[in-house]
Amino acid sequence: MNQNNVEFYDAVQRAQSGDRESMLQIISAFQPIIQRMRYQVRPQERDDLSQTIVEGLIIKIMNYKLEHVPTYSEFCKQLFDAE
Repeated sequence: MNQNNVEFYDAVQRAQSGDRESMLQIISAFQPIIQRMRYQVRPQERDDLSQTIVEGLIIKIMNYKLEHVPTYSEFCKQLFDAE
C-alpha cells in the first residue's frame, strides 16, 4: 500500500470515528470532480448537485467497509456506481 492509500485509509477511519476535519479533508480531495460535474447541469441546479454529491460521499464514507482498502480511483468508481 503506498503512502497516499495509507493516508486515505487513515482519513476514512478517522472520519468514521467522528473526526470532522478528516471528513472535510476527504471531501476536499473530491472537489475537482464535483466542480467538473457541476458544469454538466444548468446553473440554477449546480448548488443542489454539489450538495447531493457531498451528501452521498459522506454516506459512502461512513458506511464504507475498511477491510478492503481501494485505491483513490477504485473509491471514486465505487462512489459513482449505482447501488
